[in-house]
Amino acid sequence: MIASVYIKGDNIHLYNENRRFSDLGGLVYRLGLPLLHFLTYEQERFDEAFFGIASAFETPDSSRALDKPEFLGEVKRMMAETQQREIYVYFYNLALYEAIYSGESPQGAVKKLADEFRKLQDFATNQINLLLNFREVISQYPEAEAENPTTPMELLYLLDEFNREKAFGGYFYLEKPFKAFYGVIKPPEVVELYEIDSIVDLFRFEFVKMIEREIYIKKCKNCGQFFVPNRRQDAEYCDRFIGDTGKRCSEIGAMLRYERKVASDPVWEVYKRNYRRQNSRTRSKKMTQTEFLQWSEQAAQKRDECLVGTLPFDEYVAWLEQGRIRKPRSKPDAAK
Repeated sequence: MIASVYIKGDNIHLYNENRRFSDLGGLVYRLGLPLLHFLTYEQERFDEAFFGIASAFETPDSSRALDKPEFLGEVKRMMAETQQREIYVYFYNLALYEAIYSGESPQGAVKKLADEFRKLQDFATNQINLLLNFREVISQYPEAEAENPTTPMELLYLLDEFNREKAFGGYFYLEKPFKAFYGVIKPPEVVELYEIDSIVDLFRFEFVKMIEREIYIKKCKNCGQFFVPNRRQDAEYCDRFIGDTGKRCSEIGAMLRYERKVASDPVWEVYKRNYRRQNSRTRSKKMTQTEFLQWSEQAAQKRDECLVGTLPFDEYVAWLEQGRIRKPRSKPDAAK
């Protein structure tokens, strides 16, 4: 057993059971965050870091260094840092060092781990997308849901039915019970602990507990990454920073999404251009605020009609252009 875990509140508590490569005791993570961090970890960074470690063990003197106390101390320090930041990557670190100490080829071990990394990322992403799709379908029947709410167990059953029929021909969540036992933690408290023997166990445990406790995963409408809303369950944008802007998706995501929509759709583009022009007329006193509000309401209504195809685009443009005062072009001086 690599670790034991239990849930308290909205946190997942993890205890090292195998302390060969880490002396850390209990660690606490907000339930869901380790999984979401793992899904955003880039495969290229993983390969670069792990193949770098593997290459260091390909040198002639590397085998002699394995038994030195100072080397093991450095390994424990690095593993502790990884475990605090990225618990899923820590499991890969652990598997790599176990392979190296057992005499396996470091490069071969990393290649195998890289394949496992990619497969689990893809599988976890697929399962979350399935869950989001199921919840989207359920939300389309609010009356039925209010009368007979879908339970977490029913969601797990839907996921496993898909896995059985489309993926690998078997149940992944419901037919593989976790090994559980009771233990005493500090301060003295008896809790139900679950054995974690692999990174797949960790994913399955965390994902099931998120569904069980109705911790909603959403997909940011700006960056497309998964996130767990901190405050409002209907939040559409995450709190990740956008590049080097210093701004978060939650701060300017709606604006960026609108800009992308405008840039990719001529209906939105012509609407925005005319909206700005008419708004500028109110500032120059050529149109009253009441007239602008009336115009904008009609423009939005006709925009929506154009978007669904009931109003031809040319007719919409003609309507927007009607009443527009154009300055006459000056004619060239005939004398010149």
